[in-house]
Amino acid sequence: MLEWLCDFWQGWWVWSELTPLNWLGVGLALALGAFVQRTTGFGMAVVGAPLILLVAPRLVPVVLVFYGLLVSCLVVRRYWQQVEMRDISTALIGKVPGTILGVWLLVIAPMAILELLIAGIVLFAVVVTLFRWRLPVNRVSMFGAGFVSGIFGSVAAIGGPPMVLLMHGMPMERLRGNLAAFFLISSIMTLAALATMAGQVHFWTLGVSLSFLPLVVAGHALGAVLAPYIPRGLLQAGSLGLCALAAFSLLVKALG
Repeated sequence: MLEWLCDFWQGWWVWSELTPLNWLGVGLALALGAFVQRTTGFGMAVVGAPLILLVAPRLVPVVLVFYGLLVSCLVVRRYWQQVEMRDISTALIGKVPGTILGVWLLVIAPMAILELLIAGIVLFAVVVTLFRWRLPVNRVSMFGAGFVSGIFGSVAAIGGPPMVLLMHGMPMERLRGNLAAFFLISSIMTLAALATMAGQVHFWTLGVSLSFLPLVVAGHALGAVLAPYIPRGLLQAGSLGLCALAAFSLLVKALG
């Protein structure tokens, strides 16, 4: 039995093409992202994308979209009574052409360009979160936010900032519910596009992604327990600082 377990363990690392240290790094990034998203309503990919890209670039964006879908399901389950589809329907329409354009960029762009683009998206997310500019909310702006979200979501699974930029004036529970519903539907759209247009959703990516499930669930559960006790400002400052540091690291890697 022990010999079989050893053989399985060694075979797993060969098949996954990850070292134990890289696997742990990806898992901790996903757990931290799940924790932040559970406590703030968004942020899993903003935290996870630059960190995972540094240690396992082949998993971006599929692993983040996969777990973004899972966490969104959990959040929608909690806040389903706050979801108003009329708040996000126009953005979902805009998401379709944005997703197609984003997947096209993902297919044709060299890795260095993608790293620069993802670093830029993360820094944009940091600026949006910090300054909370107020923009007019109407059909045109919602369509535009959905379109930009589609591009960002396909390249780096970071589709949240454009939507948060428009919707942050909502009551917190309604914001969390609507964002989670938007991410749930848009994640399905993005996975379908990545599978059919880019060929990035296959047995290897799904198998490796599933191996991180215990860490993601632990991060989400920890967020549920600690959310009432952590000052929102402190959590936001810590996560934004980590995001900015990871984004600048990506810039150095891409330009170096």
